Amino acid sequence: MSGRILVIDDVATNRDLLRAKLGTAYYDVLVAENEDEALELARRQQPSIVLIDVMMQTIDGFAVCKTLKADPATAQIPVVMVTAIDDPEDRTRGLDAGADDFLVKPISDLALFARVRNLMRMGFAIEELQLRSEAAQELGLTTNFAPTEPTPAQSVLIAAPDEATGARWGEALHERLSVGASWETESRAIEAAIAQDVPDAIVVHQQLGDGRDGLKLLADIARAMATRHCALLFVVDDDDMRTAAKALDLGAWDYLMAPYDPFELAVRMRSQLRRKIYSDKLRTDVQDGLRMATRDPLTGLYNRRYAQHQLRIMMERAREEAADFALMILDLDFFKQINDVHGHDAGDEVLAQIARRLQENVRGVDLAVRLGGEEFCLALPGTSQDDAREAAERIRRAVCGEMFLMRDGTQIECTVSIGIAVAPAGEGDVDSLLRSADRALYRSKADGRDRVSTAWDSCEKA
Repeated sequence: MSGRILVIDDVATNRDLLRAKLGTAYYDVLVAENEDEALELARRQQPSIVLIDVMMQTIDGFAVCKTLKADPATAQIPVVMVTAIDDPEDRTRGLDAGADDFLVKPISDLALFARVRNLMRMGFAIEELQLRSEAAQELGLTTNFAPTEPTPAQSVLIAAPDEATGARWGEALHERLSVGASWETESRAIEAAIAQDVPDAIVVHQQLGDGRDGLKLLADIARAMATRHCALLFVVDDDDMRTAAKALDLGAWDYLMAPYDPFELAVRMRSQLRRKIYSDKLRTDVQDGLRMATRDPLTGLYNRRYAQHQLRIMMERAREEAADFALMILDLDFFKQINDVHGHDAGDEVLAQIARRLQENVRGVDLAVRLGGEEFCLALPGTSQDDAREAAERIRRAVCGEMFLMRDGTQIECTVSIGIAVAPAGEGDVDSLLRSADRALYRSKADGRDRVSTAWDSCEKA
């Protein structure tokens, strides 16, 4: 895995040492010797990770970290602070400033590359979501990526080694972050808690109360579909960096080494929950963008573009299963008069109500589409000619059988003309089937509207 890393240090030998270490793994290394240069490089080059030395004569590493995290252009870049002294106060101060981790000199290659691999992996995943989210923004979605603090809406589950530790950590998380925190000590209880309500974050101790290996539980959680997006923090019990490195490679977002400081646990969890909230927001934007790309914004039905692709899939499935496949094309009668007399807002409300009536009268496997204007399409897999005719009549009655009530109390009458075509055993192609249904619709229009016509016989009068 390759990526760009920015090293910030005012001592040339320190910069050269890190550049040499990282260069052996083919990382692209940038270096900065002062604060202005560091901030400019971070904004312009958008590195995957920033390494900042804490003990510098001319630069305040904590201030640089805080500045990077406060700038929207660099806030999501992971920061690792490098220190010559393993001081818990410095560590918590750095984490509180937004740092993602600390490395202690002399830097262990195992610790360095494990942390870099993990942060790179997470950074690339967020970057991919950011790129997809940009497409959602182009579709008109407004996005606010301002830092979001954890709230009581977030929940944390602690897989603890014993009840006392679980209670102590849960209390620390609740007091310092105001999140909901619960704990379990046995693997079955942990799995049951996750199955009942998937938490936002999970803390996994290396040794659980029932003797189960925490690394195995961590791997299972990271792989499971329901929990793969949970923030995972692993607590290392044997004080072995190899265990921490393995946890990161198995899917942990972060780790905590002994001695266990509840404040450090809370600070690290706050950082991971921020990342979780941000990535969830990106993922939601992507999903909303996909929805906007496939749905008609007025009615909520699928749009023509989506239908062109999906109808072919449905037709192919009908052919494989030798099942009948029915298509209806529906057109509202005299819709222009509704717009002219009552206004376009009323016309839009009628279209939205038509969509709801269609959805109330089709099955879950059916596809409802707004083709454009006042024209709709329904695809009914596994539907014979007789069943399709019956369904069309039911839909026609649903439209004409009840007035459309507007927000201002106005009642509007509306009818619909329908054309049906059926592909027996899925024979033929979608384009031909659509043309047949369209010709049947024209017959309904020509014969007086408010009726159903079929492609296989003459127009059926209502």
